[in-house]
Amino acid sequence: MIIPEMEKFLSEHQKTFVKSADSVAVLLKDHNVDHAKLLLSQYKYTRVPVVDKDKNFVGVLGLNEIVEFEMAHDFFYEKSQHTKIEEIVNTSVHTVQEDFTLEEVLHDLVKDPFLPVLSGTKFAGIIARQEVLKAVNALVHDFTKNYEITKRNP
Repeated sequence: MIIPEMEKFLSEHQKTFVKSADSVAVLLKDHNVDHAKLLLSQYKYTRVPVVDKDKNFVGVLGLNEIVEFEMAHDFFYEKSQHTKIEEIVNTSVHTVQEDFTLEEVLHDLVKDPFLPVLSGTKFAGIIARQEVLKAVNALVHDFTKNYEITKRNP
């Protein structure tokens, strides 16, 4: 459980946590591996969300998943042009709904660089660890402007 005063402080920054789906680079599950490699390497993303044509969330894909798949399947260049990323996409990822709690976000972002935000099954955006860390940075620098901290005697 988060200390209520700190949760209140961090919640005031919560509106900045979510980057909307229309401003996030995504891959379609029907894209081929070549396209995914190009997007990931050109923009230097570690992972990106994968959606279907109706914007339903499918999973995430990163270069690690691609390399592991290629090594396991004796991949060569021509094959990557004809292999859809839906064969590789990682579907075992943590997600949150739009009505997420701060506690679940903090817990899941320990392991993942971002959390996909869903509205039902539709991809609504991401919560990037970087945005939450900005709020934590504000917390450790500005908390005592509105709150008093006193040490308990043992």
